[in-house]
Amino acid sequence: MVNYTFRQLQYFVAVADSGSLSGAAAACHISQAAMSQAISELERVVGSQLLVRHRARGVVLTAVGTQFLHDARQLMRHAEEVQSRIGERNSTLSGPLVIGCYTSLSPFWLPVICEQFAKPNTGLDVTIIEGDGGDLQERMLAGYLDAVITHTRHLLPRVQSTTLMRGRPYVLLAADHPLAKYPRVKLADLADEDFVSLDIPTVRDNQLVNLRMSGLDPKIAWSSTSIETVRGMVARGLGYTVLVQRPPSNLSYDGLPLAVVEIDGPVGTSDICLAYTATERPSLRLKAFVDFCQLVGAERDEEAGVQ
Repeated sequence: MVNYTFRQLQYFVAVADSGSLSGAAAACHISQAAMSQAISELERVVGSQLLVRHRARGVVLTAVGTQFLHDARQLMRHAEEVQSRIGERNSTLSGPLVIGCYTSLSPFWLPVICEQFAKPNTGLDVTIIEGDGGDLQERMLAGYLDAVITHTRHLLPRVQSTTLMRGRPYVLLAADHPLAKYPRVKLADLADEDFVSLDIPTVRDNQLVNLRMSGLDPKIAWSSTSIETVRGMVARGLGYTVLVQRPPSNLSYDGLPLAVVEIDGPVGTSDICLAYTATERPSLRLKAFVDFCQLVGAERDEEAGVQ
């Protein structure tokens, strides 16, 4: 028999999120005394101390409290799912859906998701969080997100994934570069050229390693955390780069032409995928989102001529 209440779980999660009893009480619109009493009663019925209370520093979760928080979030999400299924059985997607998106993929995926998935499904409460693919997956595993759009090379061991579209790297050159007239180029032909690096952790940890394993050790001359800044530097002849995402326009932000050249020879791919946690009964809204993203990815692969 379960002796704690769903309301107590909600209060406990609120305290963990806010870091203090007073902050949680304000968020839940109850008094601090009532919040403290609810947490104390929860600790009594579970038989363990969940929080360490510091007068000046708020609260800190105990080891048991940290694990209980993970379980409490799972229970709350399941309860929300049970409630949402009522509406979904009536063919209306409803309830919360929290999606993470790797930052460099955001311009390619978030606009179409907002326009063609979130906006038409008015019963859904869609939240989108951008960031590093690995960090977002960790948050997903902790129960904060439903799914993460990222690259297959960024996947953590504990997640499942569905491939959305191909992600074969290509070389980006200034339009007047001597190699720009060729449809394909060997990586070895770029060995002495300056490289413009997209300087973000996942690229440093994955793409540069991939290039070195493919026989090219890039001479990094310039770098930026912005993909459009990298494209702009390449357009001005400061070097070449290797990217996976393919904007439909081969122009930099300042209107200079760029040339996309395929890589001649083997090179590791990094497909775009949707990562999610293993579950026997994924929500209908998550299944609908997976189907939507697969459809968008298939259409884009077809437009790019990917078989």
